[in-house]
Amino acid sequence: MIRILLCAIFLQTLTAVGAVHGPICQWHQDPCSSMAVHWIESSAAAQERPFIFTYRKTGGAEWLNSKVETRPFGPTKHRVYSTDLSGLDPDSRYNFKILQGDRLIGSWFFKTAPKLFKEGMSFVTGGDMFHTREMLDGMNLRAGTENPLFALLGGDLAYANGVDGDRWLEWVESWSKCAITLEGCMIPMIPVIGNHEVKGAAYRPNDAPPRSEAPFFYSLFFGMKEGSKFTIDFGKYLTVVALDSGHTENIKPQTPWLRRVLHERKAFPFKFVCYHRPAWGTGVKNDAVEIQRAWCPLFEEFGVDAVFENDHHTYKRTYPLRAGKRDNENGVVYLGDGAWGTRTRAIGPDIEKQRPFLAKAASTNHLIKVILKDSKIRYEAITAAGVRFDVAEKAPRSKGGQ
Repeated sequence: MIRILLCAIFLQTLTAVGAVHGPICQWHQDPCSSMAVHWIESSAAAQERPFIFTYRKTGGAEWLNSKVETRPFGPTKHRVYSTDLSGLDPDSRYNFKILQGDRLIGSWFFKTAPKLFKEGMSFVTGGDMFHTREMLDGMNLRAGTENPLFALLGGDLAYANGVDGDRWLEWVESWSKCAITLEGCMIPMIPVIGNHEVKGAAYRPNDAPPRSEAPFFYSLFFGMKEGSKFTIDFGKYLTVVALDSGHTENIKPQTPWLRRVLHERKAFPFKFVCYHRPAWGTGVKNDAVEIQRAWCPLFEEFGVDAVFENDHHTYKRTYPLRAGKRDNENGVVYLGDGAWGTRTRAIGPDIEKQRPFLAKAASTNHLIKVILKDSKIRYEAITAAGVRFDVAEKAPRSKGGQ
């Protein structure tokens, strides 16, 4: 309750002070030594009074200035401001401040990732975030309470459909003020594209629209010069692979790239993939058979531990799957399906019988917490109130099955 009140106070203060929205932190390079920070100015004042970004490692280090770059925020008159920090120390806490002229916008903290694996480290994941502000704030607060290293956000972030820039301002505000860890650090995000980032909001696996149809997503985040397929490597112990499930890039042409990056990371102990449209869903929409054919065999071949899917506004966890069938030793677990802050869709009470690949399904808002241990990976489905309604454990595939 205290954190909810603090969040509300922060948002009221923001509105009273002016039109600076954010900041948010993003990882698009080495999480052990870098951090990108973004914020949005929804007036022309910044062009008259430039922003100043200053930061230091906590513990008395010298304050350093970092270059601030700016660009239009999609087709709006708003502008995005960013700084891209590099050369940071691993597993370290940093303090940063943003000023505009002589006005202090605020002071925040973030933490870099460890260079070597640490037993029990965790992250949270989910998508389909923002139907109502109350639902968004509540789950963002829960994300902070779980104290993760980062958040893997699987698309349909602001539900702006490529046209409503103001919804993005609210989404940025909510994350900035509510997604704070117990240590007082902002949660770095790894953002993945969904259909509601794009004009028309359609799933088009074979004739996807160009990136220009998702103007806010591509103008806000870094690391998207070649589209929204990318990899984020944490040392040599964890890799996250993001894919575009037919929103601004066709599915099949991404397959050679996917094969290459998974092959290069085959020795990583922990390997995860995230995209938006589910290959193995709960039946509220058709399964993405194009993904089943093109990508799933590669997940199986290269030892991916789990795939995080979204879009369907339900919860699901599959059994370990190989060629669509349960295989406890060699299968891949698929989890989702995108109900962070959306109204959920109804699923049948006997859906597990109708779809025998499903281990658990529910019409429940949630995020998924992933806890990494040397001998097992733990998956927890958690409501905004902190109820863990599904828990499963599986050994990393690099260590052999269940």
